[in-house]
Amino acid sequence: MTGMLIPRLRSSEAMKEFSTHARALSEGGDPSDFVDTDDLGVANPTGGSAPTRQQVKQWREEIVSRLAGLDLSTLDGRQRHGLVLGRAIAEVINPCRADAAHDGVWSYLSLRVFPDVVHGRWPGERSQGSVKLPVDRWIGGSGNRDRNYLKLAWRRWILLGDIMQTASPLFGEDEFGALLERSAVARNKPLVREVAKVVLEYGPDQPGGRSEFARKFMKLVCMKTGSLYLDILSGDEIRDFVQQEAAGVVRSKARRAVG
Repeated sequence: MTGMLIPRLRSSEAMKEFSTHARALSEGGDPSDFVDTDDLGVANPTGGSAPTRQQVKQWREEIVSRLAGLDLSTLDGRQRHGLVLGRAIAEVINPCRADAAHDGVWSYLSLRVFPDVVHGRWPGERSQGSVKLPVDRWIGGSGNRDRNYLKLAWRRWILLGDIMQTASPLFGEDEFGALLERSAVARNKPLVREVAKVVLEYGPDQPGGRSEFARKFMKLVCMKTGSLYLDILSGDEIRDFVQQEAAGVVRSKARRAVG
């Protein structure tokens, strides 16, 4: 744990730098040229010390070294990139709750410390000579879906790290979306973890595979929140609830197949 409060960018600063990066890429710039570990932005003055430039540089060096060798041209490589990145952020930077909840922290990390990392995974599209970067992946906070790539990778690891590592193939964007983007249940960590386990156990044998099963099963679980207050259930009760619902879905499909 670093014990350091991560610098932040104001929304206006983030959008300005985002536009500057897109313009530079359109003109043939290299995303590694955007790295700036010297300008520390604005740190929250309460609750902890700000990192030094050297410490921010060390964050970058350690995390980039862990990502070395991953092939982003393959689906498995892209999925593994997110897994390794999330774990690295958790272990090397270890954001505190206040920092993790602040959009400006992730904008700072994306636009100044790891712009080449984000670009490697989300390079955008070139149209009529200009590069259009996905603002939600670089900055986040798009509508009701916060999709900053670094934040998502970190959050996925914090919630599902050990389960993610056992998945073969690794979880994809559709499965993560089903598991983590439903506001009714996304903050219930024990529930999300139990659903993820069920998706790995039953999903491969269901019509449409894991991603379709994850979407439909999480939709079913969300419907149950109207009649069950899941937040008051113990871990064992949540596990039993999820297993019972999954078994019911599988039995129902088996009966329809026979009929």
